[in-house]
Amino acid sequence: MRLDGTLEDYPLSDILQLILMGNRSGTLHIYSGGDEGMIVFGEGLVKCGKTLKLSGLKAVREILGWRRGKFVFDTEERVELDEETRINLPIQQFILGLSAEIDESKDLMDKVGGVDRRLMLVPLAPQAKPVTLSPVEWQVVVHVGDAPTLRELQGRLALSERDLLRVLVDLRDRGLLTIE
Repeated sequence: MRLDGTLEDYPLSDILQLILMGNRSGTLHIYSGGDEGMIVFGEGLVKCGKTLKLSGLKAVREILGWRRGKFVFDTEERVELDEETRINLPIQQFILGLSAEIDESKDLMDKVGGVDRRLMLVPLAPQAKPVTLSPVEWQVVVHVGDAPTLRELQGRLALSERDLLRVLVDLRDRGLLTIE
């Protein structure tokens, strides 16, 4: 059996439910914005995952953040699993975790106000106190310098949408960034 479509029409959460409810085994290929990913399912488990840059659970989490693109689920395709990509996580447990992550992403996006909002650093830190930033925060701050939108910033950084939103909301809450 082969099922294909677009993520705009069939979100990954719906596809995962279909795989779980049908007790399907197979390989899900996803193509999104120049990247591609693969998740292998079998025996009620998420068996493995990988993208062009990531493997294992990190790859699957990255893939699940994709909202646009195409997918193909093929129950006939068999993939050799290597240790680097192996996960073996029950699909139902995985879906529950995914639901929580989707809810968090929606909440964070509501706080930011949308992907077309302009991001700007404040000229001085609040109360002129020294600021400590993590490496990921530094990466974001460097790219916010020319006041991009969230959408533009996403294209520049190798961060998932959710991780980027977390950093932006934290920087805003600390008074280091404005979102207009």
